[in-house]
Amino acid sequence: MPRTIMMFPGQGAQYYQMGRELYRENPVFRQAMDRCDAIARGLGSRPASEIVYSRPLGDSEQFDRVGESNVALLAVGYALAQTLFERGVIPHKLLGYSLGETVAAVVGGVLSLEDGFRLVHGQARIFEQLGPRGGMVAVLAEDGAARDCVAGLAAEIAAINAPRHCVLSVTARDLAAACEALERAGLVWARLPIRYPFHASPIEALAEPMHHFLAGFRFAPSRLPIVSAATGAVVERFDAAHIWAVMRGVLRFRDTVAALAREGEWTMVEAGPSGTLSSFTRQIGAPGITAWPAIDQFGQNATTIRKLVAAAT
Repeated sequence: MPRTIMMFPGQGAQYYQMGRELYRENPVFRQAMDRCDAIARGLGSRPASEIVYSRPLGDSEQFDRVGESNVALLAVGYALAQTLFERGVIPHKLLGYSLGETVAAVVGGVLSLEDGFRLVHGQARIFEQLGPRGGMVAVLAEDGAARDCVAGLAAEIAAINAPRHCVLSVTARDLAAACEALERAGLVWARLPIRYPFHASPIEALAEPMHHFLAGFRFAPSRLPIVSAATGAVVERFDAAHIWAVMRGVLRFRDTVAALAREGEWTMVEAGPSGTLSSFTRQIGAPGITAWPAIDQFGQNATTIRKLVAAAT
């Protein structure tokens, strides 16, 4: 059996109808989603299944309320992980990308599922009450080229994902101007369904309330090593300071995959809805690294999972 890393993506990966085929036909996925729904209801949140399956795929550009996307991404990531475990995909490590670190922490036993939902629910509430408005823009270019293009605007590199893929975080005031600058430069770009400039300096004002909120959680040792896409290394200690550092710091997925490649061969399996991290991994092209999505936006969930299981077991 190949050495396997299970990856969990963050904000921007969500879309309506994600995992619909599995929800209808796979009892393990359905039961996991039902458990998540019950916990979300207890916190006063809309159930993930109601959020995800009540609107058509084409409405996904509007899927940007963090109170809903946080719940949906945790539920779907957790349900996909349980589905893969049942199919015999047992990872040697977990990898979290932004919000995906919280999903990895739940799967790894650092947090209970209940505390995981309490954490993402509370984070969303803080952002919705106090967070600076803005957005995030994916750019098919080297990070230096994207940075130069928006020089002089309130825009920062938030993520470096692949040799020609990065993400900008931009304040609401300069969001339209940043998109216009990228267009004039002839760069391919896309707005992500995100309302806040995560992983950038505008959210610094939330450091104190976020630390105060996170101090109310107890974090257990993980059952599996968890690699952070923010640091490129295994997380030595989960605490409020680490979670805030992930939220505030630049994501360095390209460097993280390169560091893993130096350890030897890995099969990267993505327990997320879009296959985004798998795509980045292939673009990086690190020797000895292969990547497989569990599901994607094209709706053939059974087919994509079957290919993943064949590669990872």
